[in-house]
Amino acid sequence: MSRPHYVVHESGARDPRLEKLGIPAKIITMAVEAGEAEARQCTDNDPLMARGFIRYFRTVRVLREGAAPLGWGKDNPRNLARTLSPDRKVAIVTALGDERTGDPGAQPSTKYHKGPMMLQAVGDNVQLELFTLPEQDPQDEHATATWILLYHLGTDEIRYELSLPVATTGGRLSGWQERILFAPLPREPQAHLNLPPEEFPRDIDILVARR
Repeated sequence: MSRPHYVVHESGARDPRLEKLGIPAKIITMAVEAGEAEARQCTDNDPLMARGFIRYFRTVRVLREGAAPLGWGKDNPRNLARTLSPDRKVAIVTALGDERTGDPGAQPSTKYHKGPMMLQAVGDNVQLELFTLPEQDPQDEHATATWILLYHLGTDEIRYELSLPVATTGGRLSGWQERILFAPLPREPQAHLNLPPEEFPRDIDILVARR
C-alpha cells in the first residue's frame, strides 16, 4: 500500500530536520561513503555476496562511530542493527532501496522483503503517526521511531535518503511519513572487474528451539 501524503525534505529544509533528529548530514554521508569505499576493495575472487555484506557492515559501523560522540548508542534486537539517539526516541536502520530511492517524485521501497523485527518497527511507526504530526518527535517517552537509511547503487551514482516508513507491500517497506533526501554521491563503475550484481544481506532473525 502506498501513501500519497508525506513530507519530503530537500536542500535547505534537510539540515534543520536532521538537527531536530540529532544527526548531522555529514555523519549520514560519511557512512554511505565508507560503505562504498570498503565495497570497492572487493574483486571477483570474493564470495558472491561479499560486497553487499561488507558495504552494509561498514556503513553501520561508521554511522555508529560518527554518532557516538553525540551520545548515540546502539542495540541489535534479533540482529536488527539499530543506531539509537540518546533518548532512544529515534533509531536508524540501513537498507538497500530500489531505483526510486532519492527521487522526490516517486515512492521508493526496499529492494528486499524485511524480517519480523523490521515489520514490527513499521507497525510501531504507524502507531506513533496516529498521535504525532509530521516533523514532531514522539511524545511517549518509551516510543522509538525507526528511520531507514535507504540507498540505491546506480551505475554512476549512489542515491540515498533517511526516511520514516509507515507502510509495507509484500514484506517490503513501501510507504513513508517523511523522507529526507541527500544529493547523490558520484560512483565510478567497476565494469573492468566483471563483477556480478551486488547482493545485500536480508534481515536475520534467530529462532531458538527447545531441545
